[in-house]
Amino acid sequence: MTRRRHTLDPVERLATALSVAVRVEPELIRAVRLELFPRLGVETESDLWFSGLVRCRGATDLVFDTAERHRLQSRLQRWLRQQRPDAPVHSLWRVIQHVHTDLSPALLLEEHVTWLAVAGRRGEIDDALAPALKAITHQNRDGVKQWLVSAWDRLPQAVRDSPMGWQLAQTARPRFPARRLPFAVERAPLPAAQLGDLARVLGDVRITVRRDGDELEIDGRPVDPEAVTEVLPGSYALPVPDTAPRVLTLLADGPRKRDEDLSVPVAWQIRVHVGPGPVLLRSARGHVYRLPERAAARARGPAGRFLGISVARYDSERLPPLDRSPDQCRELGAAFGETYGKEYLADPSLAAVTERLAQLSARRLDGPLVVYVRGYALPGRGGPHLAFRDSDPERPATALTGEEFFRLAAASGADQVLVLFDTVRPPGSDDGWGYPPLSTELRTASWTGQISVLVPHGTGWDRLFGTWLGRLLRQGPDAGPQGWGWSPRDRFITGGELMRAVALDWPGDYPSTPRNFATGVPRELLPNPRYALRHFPDDLNPADFGEAYAQEASAFLGEVIRDSSAASEDRERAVSNMLLLGPDRGVEAAAALDDLAERFAAAGRRADAVAAHQHAIDLLRPLVEQRPDAALPALGSALYGLACQLADSYRWAEARPFAEEAVALRRRLAGSRSDQRPRLAESLHLWSLVLRGASLHQAALNAAVEAADLFSQLSGDDPEQHRSALAVCLSSLANRYGEVGLPEHALTVAVQAEIIRRAQADADPNARADLAQSLHVRWYWERLLGHAATAHATMTECVSMRRELAALRPEVHRPKYAESLNCLAVSLADLGYINRAMAPAREAVSIYRELVARGAVDLRQPLARTQRNLSLWLGVLGQPGEAVSAASDAVSHYRELEAESRGVHRAELADALEMWSGALDRLGEGRPRALDAARQAVALYRELFAAEPEKYRRALARSINTLSIRLDALGRSQEAARLRTEVRDIVSGAVPPF
Repeated sequence: MTRRRHTLDPVERLATALSVAVRVEPELIRAVRLELFPRLGVETESDLWFSGLVRCRGATDLVFDTAERHRLQSRLQRWLRQQRPDAPVHSLWRVIQHVHTDLSPALLLEEHVTWLAVAGRRGEIDDALAPALKAITHQNRDGVKQWLVSAWDRLPQAVRDSPMGWQLAQTARPRFPARRLPFAVERAPLPAAQLGDLARVLGDVRITVRRDGDELEIDGRPVDPEAVTEVLPGSYALPVPDTAPRVLTLLADGPRKRDEDLSVPVAWQIRVHVGPGPVLLRSARGHVYRLPERAAARARGPAGRFLGISVARYDSERLPPLDRSPDQCRELGAAFGETYGKEYLADPSLAAVTERLAQLSARRLDGPLVVYVRGYALPGRGGPHLAFRDSDPERPATALTGEEFFRLAAASGADQVLVLFDTVRPPGSDDGWGYPPLSTELRTASWTGQISVLVPHGTGWDRLFGTWLGRLLRQGPDAGPQGWGWSPRDRFITGGELMRAVALDWPGDYPSTPRNFATGVPRELLPNPRYALRHFPDDLNPADFGEAYAQEASAFLGEVIRDSSAASEDRERAVSNMLLLGPDRGVEAAAALDDLAERFAAAGRRADAVAAHQHAIDLLRPLVEQRPDAALPALGSALYGLACQLADSYRWAEARPFAEEAVALRRRLAGSRSDQRPRLAESLHLWSLVLRGASLHQAALNAAVEAADLFSQLSGDDPEQHRSALAVCLSSLANRYGEVGLPEHALTVAVQAEIIRRAQADADPNARADLAQSLHVRWYWERLLGHAATAHATMTECVSMRRELAALRPEVHRPKYAESLNCLAVSLADLGYINRAMAPAREAVSIYRELVARGAVDLRQPLARTQRNLSLWLGVLGQPGEAVSAASDAVSHYRELEAESRGVHRAELADALEMWSGALDRLGEGRPRALDAARQAVALYRELFAAEPEKYRRALARSINTLSIRLDALGRSQEAARLRTEVRDIVSGAVPPF
């Protein structure tokens, strides 16, 4: 099917090719047009010159608009990726180089790294930029810094995000205007150990590092050495190079098994869990700092104190009552949650307030302190004065200035202090006064904050702030949670996040806007009402928080659900809260459960994987009617996942209804949704495996043929996306053909699968493992059809390939390498080279034994199969002792497997018992044991014959005949004769299944 291509405007096409150049001259336009677009007319050059893509044009050149240039470069990148290697577009850089031979070195460098970015050669960007960094660090070339500042916005994101780009930006960072600080400078730091020459040209700044129990708190803001600071216990000022962000290395020590690179934003801080032992930090200069054992850990959560001061009655007649003040004070105190101890002062005098604040400073409080003042503020020198019961507007000494009150509260020595002034102007006062900025000095590694509001009396606004702030604390901001604070990921919010929420969320149409002041490093201040793992309060509907919250909450809840180490209670709560966010989020929860199931399966926790898939199915069924478009595909995925897990455990009967429902559901969806066609194909493939496990071979073949046909159609439309799935399906189809007696068809499709895999391996060496698997399938059918020499050549190539893969990644490829070694031994035996077969067989047994001993219990079956083959060949070579040992080991492994999955490995155990019986008989000394092994084999084959008579008729007859031979050898001829009669009856069909 031919795809319709979108035709680009000629000017856009030409501009796309020219977007690599910084300056575009007429000569360059002409050269690029003739080389890449010879069919475009010369008028295209003129149209480009005067197009809207140009930011400025002069007499000799033009410059594209920066935003347009980045857009054009993105298109050029896709174009280069899609075109053949010999397409004209790949000669673009050669043309630009030729025309720009005399361009300045800085602009040539800019064009070169731009070309590397759009051409997908990101690995070469660092090498191209290295001379520029060397010019700065070794030659002090100031012009390079100037070029970087001017060129930064023009450079592709890949260049700005590169390690060398980050280092260059650090050297020029002071020259960037504050509003244009390059984002990549903050986003892509190097590990401290790799700063190299960069550290030599940067000055040091001192940053605050504080040990807080098992955590390390690092503040990226520089400490002013001349400032008067109060250093809290466990705080240190460490010198680090002045990068943005700051970079340090947390060295391995004690419970930390490996080094951890830390990145600290310049304007903020991070907290890192370090455990109880000493902490070693290494700067970019190689200096190592040792922080001693942990200090006493703070109690989890705020564990703070709330002091509410409300004044409703005043002695002065000029200050009318504020009747709602006490109630509002208590409502706000309640909003700070149960982790706060509450204390309220109602209508206190000035002396009572100052005395209470002095009492607070008499003993240190580890947790935060919040002081809320509700009442009048009087105009005065230095800003508003807080009025208490006995304050007089005519006498300033009877009131307390806001800044003095703040200093008294901050002197309490609490871990952090927040002061809230909810104040009202007296009746008749003008509005030309308010709270001025504070001048409190920074206290390192502590936090103080003040939020002040001053509104008119008697206008309906005087109760607004307290009511609004209480709602903010109980429910979170309407303007968030994106950005700062009230994120559903955090158990607690900090004082800094509260400040930002107030600034964002406060209604701006009122006469007084809260003035915020904060300094220091904020920590947990109050419980987050939107923390996603908590049970949402009954009166709070998370859907009312808005789409931004729903998206962030669902993303976090999805992470909790996907975390295979999370407690089941947290996971259940996360799923429940997802449902509260709406049916669409319920579908997302089911998808997260499906992903969790895959994680469980990868970790070998199959029972947990099955339970997670089942949970997803139970979750989705009620949602199908509410959100069919989203829920039905998700239900199909959950059904498919559950069927896969059950099939992998050989639980075919349990897997069947889920696989069948997945096929039916996806068949219906594929009729109207093209994106479901690949899902239908994978379900059909699984359905064929499940039917095969139930011994319904013809039905399994029909399903496999339909799956292969569908994958073939999909591969024709999009080869890159579906060729691998087609190859897997063809390999499976080969097995289905073989099971219905069509080995020639099986070999044909196996070769088709190999052709696909070989083409992929030629283009991508990482696909060699898949090619090796296809060779393995081809070998099987070549051997079955009697093409022994061809099969041997195929397996020789497979072994060689898997040997190389096992050398590169032994933990992944050694099991497959052992499997191929066993198959190579079988091929050599088929050709009559049993002596040569011993070496690969022994190597395979050795590898399997080592892997099983390390815990790879799934490899017991191939180990047993290889030992069985080894026993057979040892017997042929006249080494009965070793043959008995190998067969005995095989029997032991098969007994374990059969005990774990009853019925699955019964035939293999019976065959191994026969092999063991033969080896014991050849040994001579073990004939009674040989007879016992033969009896056990006959008993197992009788059970198999009763279930599937046609499949096991000949095997049962052979096993009974072997038993009769063992009896004859021990002189028990009558019993042997009866058994030989039974053999004739079984072969003739006279004996029905038992």
